Amino acid sequence: MAAEMGKRFECPDQSAQYMVTRGGDGDLSCVAAGEDEADRLGKRYQDAASGVTVLCIRAGTSRVCYDGTPMDLLAAKTLPSSD
Repeated sequence: MAAEMGKRFECPDQSAQYMVTRGGDGDLSCVAAGEDEADRLGKRYQDAASGVTVLCIRAGTSRVCYDGTPMDLLAAKTLPSSD
């Protein structure tokens, strides 16, 4: 499926769903993963080369890929402390 911003991407075999938050020209796909490697609910994943970002809205037993390359987990942004 093309990575269009605002579209949902579903991996029916692994029961995972993602929302595309920053799109690109390539295609999204899924690969089966073990429990320790599977994408987690509420986490964002990004392809470093293209900047495509997805949000996991239903966890499953998969890893989301962009153009065949598994996407990396984005680290949480640190917020400034309030004094």
